[in-house]
Amino acid sequence: MQRLWLGLWFTFSSLTLALPASARGRMLTAEPRDGEKIRIDGELREWPAKTAPLSEVLRGPALSAGAVVGYDANHLYLALRTADKQIARTAEAGDAEDHATLTIAFPRGRDYATYEVRVHPGKPGKFPAVVRMNGKTVSGAKAVENPTDTGLHLEAQIPWSAFREAKTTRVGLRAAVGYTNADSPGTVKSVLSTSLGQTATGMPPLLLEGEQALETLLRDNGLSDLATREAYGNVAGGAMYERVAVFGKFLTVSGPDFRQGKEMSFVDLGFGSQGSVTKVELNDFDGDGHAEIVVRKRVGARDKYREILEVMRLGRDDSPFTAFAHEIAVKTPDGLIANRVKIDGATIEVSQGKHEGFEADEYAEPLPSKMPSVLFPWQGQKSRTFRWQGSGFGSETDAPPTSAPRSSKGSKSESKSEKAPEPARLAPRPPTAEEMLDRVYALYRRERGAGGGKPRFDFVTDVVGDTAPERVLIHGKDIVVFGKGFRGGASYAFITCGVGDPKDIVDASASDLTGDGKAEIVVRAVLHAKASKALGGDVVDRHAFLVYGIRGESLVRLFGAETGRSVGKNQILGSININLNKSGSGATRIELRPSRAIGWTEQTYPFPPDTTAAGGLEPLLLPWTQEKRSYRFDGSTFVRD
Repeated sequence: MQRLWLGLWFTFSSLTLALPASARGRMLTAEPRDGEKIRIDGELREWPAKTAPLSEVLRGPALSAGAVVGYDANHLYLALRTADKQIARTAEAGDAEDHATLTIAFPRGRDYATYEVRVHPGKPGKFPAVVRMNGKTVSGAKAVENPTDTGLHLEAQIPWSAFREAKTTRVGLRAAVGYTNADSPGTVKSVLSTSLGQTATGMPPLLLEGEQALETLLRDNGLSDLATREAYGNVAGGAMYERVAVFGKFLTVSGPDFRQGKEMSFVDLGFGSQGSVTKVELNDFDGDGHAEIVVRKRVGARDKYREILEVMRLGRDDSPFTAFAHEIAVKTPDGLIANRVKIDGATIEVSQGKHEGFEADEYAEPLPSKMPSVLFPWQGQKSRTFRWQGSGFGSETDAPPTSAPRSSKGSKSESKSEKAPEPARLAPRPPTAEEMLDRVYALYRRERGAGGGKPRFDFVTDVVGDTAPERVLIHGKDIVVFGKGFRGGASYAFITCGVGDPKDIVDASASDLTGDGKAEIVVRAVLHAKASKALGGDVVDRHAFLVYGIRGESLVRLFGAETGRSVGKNQILGSININLNKSGSGATRIELRPSRAIGWTEQTYPFPPDTTAAGGLEPLLLPWTQEKRSYRFDGSTFVRD
């Protein structure tokens, strides 16, 4: 159920896609290699056989070549396979000799810092391989060539420290890999690349693990990989910056320290195709060293819109929620009211600004019910000031509440007084002291023998009944729901997740997936099982996507699906798409898609494919089947279309 200032947040695993070519070239998926020992020997054992093809011919005839970019905490890696069987190389390692090129751009303010790293293969028995940038050998870099019967293999290791911006920024990167093929030193035969564009904005993204779900989002919504608005800063609290970027109607958060660098999140900003974001900036309102996200968005068409100022925060489990919202502009063919906004430290000041056309006795636009309206030019109040106070924004304005303007045409407002800003109903956020309901929580612990300890996930959102939020927490293996308006504020509902250990519940969030205006509880978990002796007896990890909701006074599971399976380093990865139902009901469709295999192939995968629900979970889709499955809500549960 969409509202003027409410977006729905989703989180996707980063390992869920195969990247196609973009309009300017081929997106590069960087292979994460943290914790693995990489040998720079030219054998390319550590890298997948499938490479990003250098399919863009910049000069001369085509040549078969492919590349892989990898990384860990300290280094970038480049692995290249080409059909070039003869190495053209001198001691000078000049521009017109065989070499690979990694062109990489780091965002820096409003522009990019671009570096061109050249890797020259060695001439066995004569010259060693070299790695250069701006004509100088890169300190700490390594490279090894490996001539084979089919062509040349080239492997290089480049320290992140070679790039000044990489100390804080390893997100929002753009890159291309090229190969220059010379018949002989000084005679270039062909130049190939993964991208036609070779400038910063002309190259496609280089996606590290936490950003890789971005490609699916862009592809499924027909969006460009160039953000319309973006900002970089410390949002999650680590040493590295996060990227907050807007693509179409979606605002995304990603970075090497966000969700351990393995996932990205995005929010639908709620304006559909009729709206835009005019500004995104980061500001630390509460002084905790983590910046909040400030968004100014216009909802509506160019000649008729509302502009809203919204502040988003990350909760304790990195789930974003709306902490503040204020209408700051109203535009119709009859006139314009545009307030000024000033952000200074912990304060937000909204004051009188531009005014055209509207008159007090003729103004008939509806007032927002979930946030303060614009300041009207005919009001005595000149400004409102809000400051972060403890757990939320409080008003510091001394002027009395203003009244809704009276209209000779009749006001469409349902309320004649402005309301203090309220958090979004469905966006999860930490509970206030009033919402803790400690006595009900204590009753749950006593009756369930749950003991002490803090819940691993704890937030409030509207899951049932009236518009008052309920508290949702995960204590041990239990999901628990209670609130003032639920069961008279005197009891609770719970359900136990079928995990072996509480730590196997890896994430919990909330979104309205059924279209009834109430949030469902979305859980991601890992289920462990021991394989048969025929399969080696190893532990099998099944990754599960689970949806729970309140029905009557009970908490029940509405949907469950297996989205991944792994044994050791071998993995099958699937993906989930959450699509708004275009029929207008407001409910969503859950679509399961296959993604990719790591280690296993169709021939070596040791499990029979599941065709029906296994252990209560919809079956994992295998990448070699190319099957998709869609599920819709039928009023009581999600059923397959």
